[in-house]
Amino acid sequence: MIRTLVITIIIILFLSSCRAYTLQDALTNGDIILGSDALVNTEKIMTFMTAVETNEVSKLRITGYTEEGDPIISDLHYEDRRIQYTYDNSRDKHGGKRKGKSKTTCDKIESRDEIRSEHSKGKQYILTGCDQIIGTHDSDNEEIYLLFIEQQ
Repeated sequence: MIRTLVITIIIILFLSSCRAYTLQDALTNGDIILGSDALVNTEKIMTFMTAVETNEVSKLRITGYTEEGDPIISDLHYEDRRIQYTYDNSRDKHGGKRKGKSKTTCDKIESRDEIRSEHSKGKQYILTGCDQIIGTHDSDNEEIYLLFIEQQ
């Protein structure tokens, strides 16, 4: 009886740790959500940037979804004048061999105007001054891309 209970608990713990991070989870948690359909909660990037400027502890999660619906999660935590950045594509079923969680520490979060095409103009948000360049990035300019918000 006890053995069956222990095995059941182990199975439940294993299955719950493998659970996907759904769109509903991201909405409930207040994430910035990136998807092919729309962006949600994008105003939170400015709140985070203001906290960094005023040296207030702050957290932000940006969750993007692949075409297949798999989450790619970026967590930012600002404290003591540094931004802890975690890039997690471990749930991307089509992510290949280089998937998992990566972490680095960065000095700054910045925004700049960017023109991507004749019909796509907006703000690009990036991390700079990072110990390592991880996630979606530009190695030549040593910057990590977080979010692009198109202007209407």
